[in-house]
Amino acid sequence: MAPVRSLRALTGPELGRLLRPLDPAPRLGVAVSGGADSTALMLLLAEWRDWMEARGKGSPKITVLTVDHGLRPEAAEEAAQVATWAAALSLPHKVLTWEGTKPTSNLQAEARTARYRLLTDWCRSGQGRGSKARADLLTAHHLDDQAETFLIRLQRGSGVDGLSAMAPVRIHQGVRLLRPLLDVPQERLKTTLLKAGHAWVDDPSNTDERFLRVQVRKTLPVLEELGLTRDRLVSTAKAMGRARAGLEFSTDVLERKAVRWQPFGFADVETARLADVPDEIALRLLGRLTQRVGGADYPPRLASLETLLEAVRGDALGRGRTLGGVKFTSRMTHFRVLREASAVGEGLELVSGSPLVWDGRFDVRLTGRKTSGTVRALGRAGLRQVKEEGLPLPSDVPKLALETLPALWREDELLVQPQLAFFATGAPSFRSRFIGQI
Repeated sequence: MAPVRSLRALTGPELGRLLRPLDPAPRLGVAVSGGADSTALMLLLAEWRDWMEARGKGSPKITVLTVDHGLRPEAAEEAAQVATWAAALSLPHKVLTWEGTKPTSNLQAEARTARYRLLTDWCRSGQGRGSKARADLLTAHHLDDQAETFLIRLQRGSGVDGLSAMAPVRIHQGVRLLRPLLDVPQERLKTTLLKAGHAWVDDPSNTDERFLRVQVRKTLPVLEELGLTRDRLVSTAKAMGRARAGLEFSTDVLERKAVRWQPFGFADVETARLADVPDEIALRLLGRLTQRVGGADYPPRLASLETLLEAVRGDALGRGRTLGGVKFTSRMTHFRVLREASAVGEGLELVSGSPLVWDGRFDVRLTGRKTSGTVRALGRAGLRQVKEEGLPLPSDVPKLALETLPALWREDELLVQPQLAFFATGAPSFRSRFIGQI
């Protein structure tokens, strides 16, 4: 029989104790959809803020963020409801809208990617009460999410990384993602709302059995009868997380010894360093390189990395191999990891004061007077304009790395490329920073 679970409501001071080890930033963005979990987190944050201020202590500036995916007609109404609740708690609220044409396949995964892109873009933006500091992002993932995620990844045949418990702190697109509720059962969050007499929104997708997570959720009671309780699943996930941390530590050591990162968005790797290390560590390093240079959320599949490692160790890269939008080329005692030109992301509109991540690799922003422009790759045409200005190009940086740098354009006119010190007359202040090396 499963253990009796506490239905005691969570309090603001308790949330503060859960947040303390995570070292939250002075600004916090909290993702609130209106569902029970995120609404409870919003309520608890406001209670914690009031508790801190009553004792003369400062607290972070909190902004409630709601993403409207535009996939359901009720979404805008739900976002408006969250805004009303936030206002009642004296919390500023911002709706982030997923614009553009929506995909026709793999919709849940694409929506999740879009959601985190919108949320992390806001956190980097420096918006809110004139502050220029970045914000941490808080989400309401809880203990039950840990168990469900473990089973979903087990069904997909994941290895150590996939089966690891979600981390309380994670870096995503240069933003710290904080999950203070990972050890809190979901029923405590609902009890918190019930005790406060606070409503929440029921998303119909949470009971739609077409989705794997819903199927897994309904299977959990059957597994508990076999002794596979939620807490046991989470305990296993945490054990896998400790194993993952050990592997990542060894990969960090190898990276420091073997990799020389460049601010131009590429890396040089000493080939011999990968010869004698365990396969798992070498594969992790290759995955890390591909992910960061390619600006991807996740590394490539294991089979592809195994083929790449065999080529690296066998000195068989030849004229170059590509994987995940990244090109690997041999350079005698080392190999070079470069962004593939044909895989570079499309141009993005950028306005002053609203930074974004371009191509998953560079943090780009306009500062100073209000202006705008299009951020896209420098390309051959832009590199030609730089040369025509007589600017010296770095001799040790390959042409491909230069062509895949971000540049600010106005139609076909190159305005700025900061790494190469190209600034057209009267051009706005544009900055870019490679975020691959975190």
